[in-house]
Amino acid sequence: MLRLACLFILLFSTIKADEYDFDMSAIEQKSYEYSGYIRLDNKAQQLQNDTKNHQNYLHLEALLNFSYNYEIFKVYASNIVSYDYIESKTSKNDSSFNDLYLQTQFNTNHSFLLGKESLGWGKGYFFNPVAFFDRPKDPTQPTQAREGFVIAKYNYNKSFSNDLQNISFDFVYLPSKSSINEDYYKRVTNKEDASNIAMRLYLLLYDTDIDLIYNYSSQASNKLGIDFSNNIQTNFEIHGEYANIIDSGYSYLFGMRYLTDFELTIISEYLYRSMGLTKNEIEDSTLNIPFIAKNYTITLLTQKEPFSWLYSSIYYKNMLNIQDYSMQNKFGITYAFKNNINIDLSYNINSGTSSSEFGKKQVEDFLWLRLTWNF
Repeated sequence: MLRLACLFILLFSTIKADEYDFDMSAIEQKSYEYSGYIRLDNKAQQLQNDTKNHQNYLHLEALLNFSYNYEIFKVYASNIVSYDYIESKTSKNDSSFNDLYLQTQFNTNHSFLLGKESLGWGKGYFFNPVAFFDRPKDPTQPTQAREGFVIAKYNYNKSFSNDLQNISFDFVYLPSKSSINEDYYKRVTNKEDASNIAMRLYLLLYDTDIDLIYNYSSQASNKLGIDFSNNIQTNFEIHGEYANIIDSGYSYLFGMRYLTDFELTIISEYLYRSMGLTKNEIEDSTLNIPFIAKNYTITLLTQKEPFSWLYSSIYYKNMLNIQDYSMQNKFGITYAFKNNINIDLSYNINSGTSSSEFGKKQVEDFLWLRLTWNF
């Protein structure tokens, strides 16, 4: 009887143990990872001062991110392919790498990267004055992946257990020629071959993220930048950026992000650019790029699951040019299906006098449908 009891206890313990066994192969980190999306955008646009008052704009896009790790090495690639079509006007396709680099992690403190990378510097949601080595954001879709530049980057990182919790230092070299980093060569160094260096010191001090940035160029003006971000409360964050172009001008941004008890997210930012255009200069300008004026306010309100509609949200965004008081408004609704398909439907309208920034946009208003499958 005792032997039978012991056998039963042993068998029972074995069964219980099997319930909590871990399959190490299932949790072992893979040497490679991939993700991405396939997206369709369709805009039904109403044009201003055009005999054909309506226009349909179709945009197809696919993004694939891939990384491979082998010992101290990491290869990362992010490729985007797109197709644009406007009947009787535009039909083009494009393919490029947003990122394509080799990174070596010598140890926990030191790493080196060579290749094409989007750095993503700055704390602002819609605009980043201190992002000296990044392409500008599109304010209509600020979270959109952007193409990086070809760089060489050294990084040092160290953690501490005191008020200074972390320190990180980046040294970045960016060459600009007609054959490499062509956009930077045209936009920043005025079609002159140049060597460009940026150094960033990151500090996590008293629970505040701080970046100190210096940018040197053999052809363009040198720049200084500082940014910060701090969570005053778990649901209330403030951030800011300041950039000074030596002997030229400066810009700064101040913003906040707040989450209410009923899950309304408020993101609001103020941007000032000393080199931006005044109201009179805007009237005479033919520029069609974002943030041409001296100052703007941008506010985004997002309500999660309104009226208890699961997996949905509604939002409103306003971008106001304070120089001429023209604005861009966006009203939208999103829904996330369980199969990783998201739908975003919005109505967008530009308003203002006929000589203002948004009032003289070619597109007066449009209905924007976006379908995205994430994988």
